[in-house]
Amino acid sequence: MAQTPDSTTKHIAEIQTSDREAARKAVAQGVQSAKEKWIEAPLIVEALALELVSVAQTNHSSSMMAAYLRNLADAMEAQATYH
Repeated sequence: MAQTPDSTTKHIAEIQTSDREAARKAVAQGVQSAKEKWIEAPLIVEALALELVSVAQTNHSSSMMAAYLRNLADAMEAQATYH
């Protein structure tokens, strides 16, 4: 039986959701490993940023990633609390 465009879109979304969860888990494990080695948070963030750049360049998605990171930075600044 052939898939309809709606079922294909739904199937792709399910796969992306699963892949996103797997990627997040892998990254979280890496971050936890770095924390357990007493690596300072700013250095972990720098390493994550370097990996983001590497992935974006490899997949030719630099413009999309840059836009996403700008939005993320804006959201982080909007939520920042100062003591």
